[in-house]
Amino acid sequence: MVRTLVLLRGLTRGCNHWADFPKQLNQAFPDTKLALIDLAGNGIRTDDSSPLTIKAALQDIRDQIKQQGITFPIDILALSLGGMITLQWLNDFPEEINKAIVINTSHAGLSKTSDRMKPLTISKLSIGALLPASMREKIIYSVTSNNPVKQLIRNQWIEEAKKRPVYRLNFIRQVFIARSFKTHLRINKEQLLLLASSSDRLVNVASSKALAENTSARLEVHITAGHEITLDDPRWVIHHLTSFLDHS
Repeated sequence: MVRTLVLLRGLTRGCNHWADFPKQLNQAFPDTKLALIDLAGNGIRTDDSSPLTIKAALQDIRDQIKQQGITFPIDILALSLGGMITLQWLNDFPEEINKAIVINTSHAGLSKTSDRMKPLTISKLSIGALLPASMREKIIYSVTSNNPVKQLIRNQWIEEAKKRPVYRLNFIRQVFIARSFKTHLRINKEQLLLLASSSDRLVNVASSKALAENTSARLEVHITAGHEITLDDPRWVIHHLTSFLDHS
């Protein structure tokens, strides 16, 4: 049976923001089918209204999976807001998931607001939301990646923002569901791997540590990467992904 790995992005980001990571995954896992899914309001679904709860966002993603003819159980790799949706998924429908890798995410019931969204970074992103696409994406890139700028990728992000803008109401909806995510989690630790960076300038690594303590799941911490670990050090992510999936 072909294994399916679903990729879920974070706040206001779509499938095209993964940059080269899907290609690198295909090289590492040639027998695995990749499924890149956009939350309503992001990416190719920019004209759809973003959900108002994490549970509704989960249902939206599950509907997308079914429409693509993908059968459960699946594996998931999810970043930030996508990670919150995945935690809800593991909690509500564990039988639909083999393994889930959740990167730089948080939980309102376990972490302080200032740890979940660092105030200085949120201030920069809020200002950026009012600016033209080119300036906004430069700000987003600067606060989510700690590596020297990859001009080609940043230009791709700018073009994506112009072609498929995230509307302000959808931005507000996504911030709201991220801030309000506080499901009482009952998760099988064997299904979950947490990845985080201690140098993330958007989400404090303490948030992932709190999740690890709550769920007893394994946590691996990168020292230098930014919020976009899959951009800054994809090999590190793939290394841990390979180890985790091989123990299925």
